[in-house]
Amino acid sequence: MAQLQDDLDRYPVADSTDRVGQVPVIDVSAVVRDASSTGGVEAARQIGNACREWGFFQVINHGVPDTLVDATWRETRHFFAQPAEIKDAILRTRENPWGYYNNELTKNQRDKKEVFDFTTDGIDPIYAAENRWPPVHDEFRTTLTAYRDAVTRLSLSLLEAFCVGLDLPADFMQADFGSDHTGFIRLNYYPVDDPLGQSAVEHLPVADLGVHHHTDAGALTVLLQDDVGGLQVFKDGYWHNVPPVPGAFVINTGDMMQVWSNDIYQAAVHRVLAMERRNRYSIPFFFNPSAKTNVSPLPSVVGDDRPARYHTINWSEFRGRRTDGDYADYGPEVQISQYRTQG
Repeated sequence: MAQLQDDLDRYPVADSTDRVGQVPVIDVSAVVRDASSTGGVEAARQIGNACREWGFFQVINHGVPDTLVDATWRETRHFFAQPAEIKDAILRTRENPWGYYNNELTKNQRDKKEVFDFTTDGIDPIYAAENRWPPVHDEFRTTLTAYRDAVTRLSLSLLEAFCVGLDLPADFMQADFGSDHTGFIRLNYYPVDDPLGQSAVEHLPVADLGVHHHTDAGALTVLLQDDVGGLQVFKDGYWHNVPPVPGAFVINTGDMMQVWSNDIYQAAVHRVLAMERRNRYSIPFFFNPSAKTNVSPLPSVVGDDRPARYHTINWSEFRGRRTDGDYADYGPEVQISQYRTQG
């Protein structure tokens, strides 16, 4: 990922009419039923190819009910429409990253967005902190936790497909993603106007992007996006639009999956453009392993002709160091390249 160190924003956007240059759309109904079935193995093959070529793909027939998706959109828009004092009452901090925030940095540049983050129930093992919920109607929490549980089930199915694609038993990685996984949901709001435009809070000048280019830290991300667009993935010297597909989720592989696969699967560099005409909403679920997980290349991808390319990474330590950069400039963000073996 040497390109990540370059000024990637100077690269052009690819022609969106070129179908060869479009993120794949994959039917995962067979994976959801049984990743080891004939249909599941075929879908896993397509997912593996997408992870090798793009690190991005979209999934349809995923099993998450439309009614739950619609309710989640409704609650998301309702939350961000609340007065500032309601949202600021649950402001995220470096010590407790769960709640609302409108001053987030990516690679030490301020993003033009507002967010609300929440994780699994109980005490989060990485930060020793609990979710903080806004004082709005009860349907907000009820709906969002139901949505979290639904996309967790989908993520476990996709994880099985990733394993099958790496010639491993479908359940090979389940122990690292049990009930103590550290995945979390983020509600994203990308307004046309700078959310800190009139604020007295100390902040960097507004960014020219909704989110600056980056890779996701964890295993995989399950993204629900609205119909506005603006998400782009970097590949072969071009930025490629990831167009909204009705009823689909966007999936991308993260840093830990790249390490587990020994660079066979790529953690894709992506960004979100700043909104100019319409406000945009999106809801990613970052599926992350348990805090105690030590990540290193899996046995099926290591051999005499392909030695392990990474030293072992403790997920809790890596996640904590990456999150610190959301709040202030503490120097360059931690990257998996820092854990590469020599040679």
